Amino acid sequence: MNVASLFSGIGGFEIGLGDRFKPLFLNEIDECARSVLREHFADTIVFPDITELDAEAVAGIPMLVGGFPCQDVSIVGGQRGLSGQKTALVKHVFRIVEKARPDWLLLENVQSVRFVHGGRVLEYLIAECERLGYAWAYRILDSAGFGLAQRRRRFYFLASLVDDPGKALFADVGRPRKKPALTLDKPLGFYWTEGRAGNGLTLDAIPTLKAGSTIGIPSPPAVLFPDGEVVIPTIETAERLQGFPSGWTAASPRRDRWRLVGNAVSPPVLAWIGQSLIDNINWNALTSDFPAKAIWPIAGWGDGKGIRRTVHVEEFPTSGVTCGLAHADYSWTPLSPRALSGFLSRAKSSSLRYPQGFILRLDQALANSLG
Repeated sequence: MNVASLFSGIGGFEIGLGDRFKPLFLNEIDECARSVLREHFADTIVFPDITELDAEAVAGIPMLVGGFPCQDVSIVGGQRGLSGQKTALVKHVFRIVEKARPDWLLLENVQSVRFVHGGRVLEYLIAECERLGYAWAYRILDSAGFGLAQRRRRFYFLASLVDDPGKALFADVGRPRKKPALTLDKPLGFYWTEGRAGNGLTLDAIPTLKAGSTIGIPSPPAVLFPDGEVVIPTIETAERLQGFPSGWTAASPRRDRWRLVGNAVSPPVLAWIGQSLIDNINWNALTSDFPAKAIWPIAGWGDGKGIRRTVHVEEFPTSGVTCGLAHADYSWTPLSPRALSGFLSRAKSSSLRYPQGFILRLDQALANSLG
């Protein structure tokens, strides 16, 4: 299937969907991201500004994909929804869909699109699909269930004019998400840039890679290993933790690579969706009434004619694979004493709860680094 990509970023949709989905058109306004796209998709058109994109440019391409901007639906952003300048760009997706009429539309965003700004962004997606006659389905999927040692819950929305999109998202109903106790006998990921309002503590994985942080710069999470070492991943390891080959963003200036990786979609999740599209298996997951208003459920389905249903599936597919930080050959660098000291200061002054011995272990690591 030929594909046109909007908000292409660094090509996560393209390498995730794989060879059976050929990108004929890319769109990305960020010059650093475009440098990565040109490196890996040299023969593909890269159009910069979606607001100036004529739908004729993608007419006849059967599948349209894209990860539209999340800044205004992120819980750490302004939460302005469609009134924000960034997330409102999704309206151009439907301007293009209305004229180009692709068979398929696949979108990705942060999972908080379900409830930020009263859930009106998700309601907009659904209403536009119904207006244009597209059946639709969405599901929250966690990248940690697809072989990545990163907790990354994301929203995937699939719509179609030609088939039931639920076949691609719901044939595998998944397995319940486990919440193991946070202990110090396995690697423990955390946001060293935070500590007061949140910490992102994640067992044997890193918390979500982000494009920014509370200290104003894109920074990778830290990991406390059982031996007391406190480290952060190299940019090459961060690429792998996001599902990209090591060095994928090397064409971009190094100072921008963290941001690009933090903004990216996880290719293994797209690979699963693409394979599910090809398999085309009917689904029989349990459904119930769709709520009248947000917070919307983690999965939903509609026939494009007004019928809406909650779908009872999990965030981890049954066919998925989990992988911890200790089970791969990742590369790390020590967290600086200054960074560690700053986190400890914030953590100790906060009311957040930490696993027994966690703060003490970090104090010891700081003393060792200074001594």
